[in-house]
Amino acid sequence: MDNTLMIAMQTQRVLQRRMDVTANNLANVSTSGFKADSLLAEGYSADPARSADKPKDIRFVRDVGLMRDLSQGVLKSTGNPLDVAIQGDGFFAVQGPNGATHYTRDGAFQMNAAGTIVTAQGYPVLGAGGQPVTIQTEGNTPSIAADGTIRVGENALGQIGLFSFADPEALKKVGDNLFVPDGQPTTPFTGEVVQGALESSNVRPVIELTRLIEISRAYESAARVLNQSQELRQRTVDRLGRAA
Repeated sequence: MDNTLMIAMQTQRVLQRRMDVTANNLANVSTSGFKADSLLAEGYSADPARSADKPKDIRFVRDVGLMRDLSQGVLKSTGNPLDVAIQGDGFFAVQGPNGATHYTRDGAFQMNAAGTIVTAQGYPVLGAGGQPVTIQTEGNTPSIAADGTIRVGENALGQIGLFSFADPEALKKVGDNLFVPDGQPTTPFTGEVVQGALESSNVRPVIELTRLIEISRAYESAARVLNQSQELRQRTVDRLGRAA
């Protein structure tokens, strides 16, 4: 395959990946605690192509992973006593699929019939000791302190676990707005909890829409290069056939 086709096809592959990441960001504009992603790319020249006419390296671009924006989202008041937002660095721990511990910034909690605090997806919220937080409010409205302690009146009923990481960008997204630490240990939590509020997604819609337009135009340009290259090859084959 000639260099033109290789470069155009690689360009389309990377652009498709960028499109997927941007579309996912836009789909989560309204998801509480969602953190935007961007594609991290680098020049690739371990086995570079070369031009026969001008022997210079022709470098390709490849995606090497995702870069996550962990900046604080805007806190919006909801008035729901079980809605909690983290101000500062840190995560809530939940018992995710298969019982494994996962982490999230989405504090849209509710209480199930057994009195266990769960996420909107039904995952139990964990306390500092790693056990699900179960409380009995007897119909009273609970208060949640800055350290996650849940009280009804003067009685402490439990505490929502709050965890930080030395390198939060190394956390891996696994769906349902959840992260796994991938072997990274937790560090002391230094933020605080705000009751009756949720952290908004930090996706910036205008920037993502602009990026989507740029990607679409670049993809169309790469497609034109492919078409022109194929047409040129076809004309060359036709001429060689007539000459023979």
